[in-house]
Amino acid sequence: MKEVSDGDHDISSDGWEARFAGLARQSTSDQDRDQPSRDPEHVTPIGNQHPPESLDLLKNLRRHQDEDVLKGQAVKNQKALWDKTLELRFLLQKAFSNSNRLPQDPIRSSFCDSYSETSEAYSDLITTSKKTLDSIQKLQEALLEKNPTITQGADASENLIAEEDQEWSKISEMQSRIVSFRNKSVDKWQRRTQVTTGATAIKGKLQAFNQSISDQVSAYMRDPSRMVNGMQQRRSAIAIFGTSTYVPSLLLELIFAFNQIGGSWMLDSVNGDPELLDDSEFYQQLLKEFFETIDPTSSECETHMFVHLATEAAFYALKRMQTKKRKVVDQRASKSRKIRYHVLEKIVNFMAPRSMNLPPVAPKLFENLFGLKVQKAA
Repeated sequence: MKEVSDGDHDISSDGWEARFAGLARQSTSDQDRDQPSRDPEHVTPIGNQHPPESLDLLKNLRRHQDEDVLKGQAVKNQKALWDKTLELRFLLQKAFSNSNRLPQDPIRSSFCDSYSETSEAYSDLITTSKKTLDSIQKLQEALLEKNPTITQGADASENLIAEEDQEWSKISEMQSRIVSFRNKSVDKWQRRTQVTTGATAIKGKLQAFNQSISDQVSAYMRDPSRMVNGMQQRRSAIAIFGTSTYVPSLLLELIFAFNQIGGSWMLDSVNGDPELLDDSEFYQQLLKEFFETIDPTSSECETHMFVHLATEAAFYALKRMQTKKRKVVDQRASKSRKIRYHVLEKIVNFMAPRSMNLPPVAPKLFENLFGLKVQKAA
């Protein structure tokens, strides 16, 4: 190695190379320190300060994204819960329909007195029903307590508890507590549905666009006697154990038609029995909505295929049982082969007659009206 002498300092060529390399590294580090970072996560604008608008926007986007995820999960859970509840409702339909055939008093008492197994079965049925009702009420109470918008309802009155059973009083109290929240929620989602789909997409009996759905239901329920009577079945239509009452269907139709035109032929077996309820209309509506919303290609449909087939068979069975109401049409009146007209009622004058003294020129005036005198002369 060649050495270079500079006064008192002797620096070799290797020393100069090391010194220049150290200076180069120092200058590079100084430049990196002076220049801003190019990392996208550490990019800062001029002035090394984030604008507050961008920070608020990022926070709102992240918050909305988290809220959307929570809403989607909640909707998924609600859909699964609704499917399970609907499946349970379909499975209970057969048992509910057959319960109308259970004997009524005093035949039920004689059955229970004669057979101990029947009495025990009735007791177990009543106990199980009460436990199920209590479980449903506890579930409703837990849901209401978690909802801060629902206030604590007032206690049921003493008269209500004294007159009716304690179970029904609890149910009435629970319904009174949830009425306000239910109406607000239903009206809210009804308005959103109308805005999204439009008023023309609404099908059904409740079609008033400028009136909330809760008000329409309240107006519809002011006279519930018609709906209650429609749900009550006749004893003659169901083979109740221990009874032999039978009325031919043709006679029932004649009696119903006679009462429709103003008759008053009352028959015990024709009128509905309050203990025999028929919810086939509501059950058919549930089946229809189930078939419209289910996806045949989904995995849920494969897992619940048995329930799907059972409900489909029940739906078509109910359709076959229903009598088709055909409109009376005169087939000979088509293609203008028969003149269609409506007879107007006669105009009735309820004014009492009143005598009048006509002037002497009145007969001549009436004769000259409309050329009557000319026609007579001709």
